[in-house]
Amino acid sequence: MTETDPTSMAPARLDGKAKLAVEMGPLIAFGIGYLAHGRLAGPVDAALNTSFFVGEGRELYLAVLFSLPTFAAAFAYSVWKTKNIAPMLLISGVLVAVLGTLTFIFDSKTFVYMKPTIVYGMAAAVLAGGLVTGRIFLKSLFDGALTLPDPAWRTLTWRFVAFNAAAAAANEVLWRWLTADCVAGVECGGEATWVGIKIFGFTFAYFVFIALNVPFLMKHMPSSDGSEEAS
Repeated sequence: MTETDPTSMAPARLDGKAKLAVEMGPLIAFGIGYLAHGRLAGPVDAALNTSFFVGEGRELYLAVLFSLPTFAAAFAYSVWKTKNIAPMLLISGVLVAVLGTLTFIFDSKTFVYMKPTIVYGMAAAVLAGGLVTGRIFLKSLFDGALTLPDPAWRTLTWRFVAFNAAAAAANEVLWRWLTADCVAGVECGGEATWVGIKIFGFTFAYFVFIALNVPFLMKHMPSSDGSEEAS
């Protein structure tokens, strides 16, 4: 009887490039829809037999239209590749679908503006709630990519809670301030600034946050002999 390799039973994981594509693909599609609105809105309206996307002030709607199928494709690829549904990806998927649908039903950009607030806020709440109830959800989010002792996981989780809570608060302040003077049917510079912050600002902030935590991770990662590195 052949002995089964235990590593063959482990759940599959996305490699670095695939994971980055899944996470960044919808955001890139959102940016393309927004920035190329002038050239793409007409053909999209013609293809869909509508007059919904053409005109000043309609850029954000086209961005949402581009991001929705891209997110669906990224979600499907992740599930197909890993044979598993990542909890945060599922939560994001539900939020994207619900808020995107409400955006079109009510012809309101507010749902788009508030999406980062809700996503970051829910991430902070779920991670904090897990710690309070004795569970470390961040382990599953990293999907085996890191090996840390539980005290280090808890410290890192609280840092992620703080980052996500700060990002949620920042987005809520920024979109309300930047779009306060926007008028329906008119292109708004404040909205364009918010889109730039959403795509580049928060992404850059996340990578800076990860970089700042690298020394902490290196300190607590096990050494080659299997022991935690010395403090």
